[in-house]
Amino acid sequence: MSWSSAAAVGAGTDELVSLSGETMGTTWHVKVTPPSAEFDADPLKQEIDATLERINDQMSTWREDSELSRFNRHESDDWFDVSPETATVVAAALELAKRTGGAFDPTVGPLVRLWHFGPDPGQRDVPDDAEIAAAKDRVGYDKVEVRLEPPALRKSQPDVELDLSAIAKGFGVDAVTAVVQEAGATGAMVEIGGEVRTFGTKPDGTTWKIGIEQPTVGRRVVGRVVTLESKSLATSGDYRNFFEAEGKRFSHTIDPRTGHPATHDLASVSVVADDCMRADGWATALMVLGPEAGMALAEEDGMAVSFVIRSGDTFVTESTASFASLFADPEQAAGPSLMGTFLLTAAFFALAICGLAVGVIFSNRRLRGSCGGMDGLKDEKGNPICQACTRPREECTEFRQTVADSAGASPSAECDTDSPQPQC
Repeated sequence: MSWSSAAAVGAGTDELVSLSGETMGTTWHVKVTPPSAEFDADPLKQEIDATLERINDQMSTWREDSELSRFNRHESDDWFDVSPETATVVAAALELAKRTGGAFDPTVGPLVRLWHFGPDPGQRDVPDDAEIAAAKDRVGYDKVEVRLEPPALRKSQPDVELDLSAIAKGFGVDAVTAVVQEAGATGAMVEIGGEVRTFGTKPDGTTWKIGIEQPTVGRRVVGRVVTLESKSLATSGDYRNFFEAEGKRFSHTIDPRTGHPATHDLASVSVVADDCMRADGWATALMVLGPEAGMALAEEDGMAVSFVIRSGDTFVTESTASFASLFADPEQAAGPSLMGTFLLTAAFFALAICGLAVGVIFSNRRLRGSCGGMDGLKDEKGNPICQACTRPREECTEFRQTVADSAGASPSAECDTDSPQPQC
């Protein structure tokens, strides 16, 4: 596996150390507040790489020799020995499956592939009822057992398989966070494929700000920015990976209970929890459950969750009491209302135009356009920096970097949990 990095040696505790690489079919980024001016980031980068490589060797379904892939090919109902880490993640996945009545199910792989959202999408069309029924026969979290001592897995049906992609990235974030803490960092932001965990503060003493992507098809826009203090944040959505057939839209959010993609109006859900594995898994589970059942269960469990729901051509945000207590009312946290922003902007431009007109009249000069003083500045591709003059960036990594550079925030939004494409 090849890794790309932006490792740097901290020149002092007033500078962030930034590290990055590739893992789990996506990318990872870590920003560290170094403990001293002599902090060397190279050993930390090597340890992070080694940790993520070990997790891939344990839980990747892309590697034929991983523990999980070998278990999936295992046709006996005997116990199959695995690492403590794999057993821990499977136990968490099965517990979440029970709590959600099967809305979250780590054995859903056959249905995901049937609906062409797996590693080889092929021709995307709607499977017939017989195909769905056959795939469902291979799905069921109750067909898998796990034990922690000694760590092992067992299946009651030979063709049942496990896929931990909806929870393993969160576990990876937690594992990398532990590595960074052991290195003596006084603060850090750890992100894998959009799942985020923070601790401590930035070098200047401020808390970490995380951008949550707006669930808009075809554009990557930060919907709002939240302050994350020693917590984890995971976001799941249906607006990146979908296809249209027979006049309908089918998202990659497969409901294991029905065998079909979910059909509710929930566009995305963001979950805040102490650990990222839990936030990651619950984000997927609540995305399947939908706004009504999801909200009821989240409130019952006291979870901090924010739902973005489609309402015609607009979105409505609803949050649990715990989420509201963390970030205040989401609409207030996001700033003025859309109408208020429009009116303020209109008033500002009206005054600016009046001022320009007066200048033209009295100086007898030709009126020229303006981009707020930035019309002469270009980005690395030669495009104008002014947002009125250029299209939003489309690449996930560029979107991340834009947010990080301009607002000190890291975006958290799931683009596609079922393909190796970068997420943001």
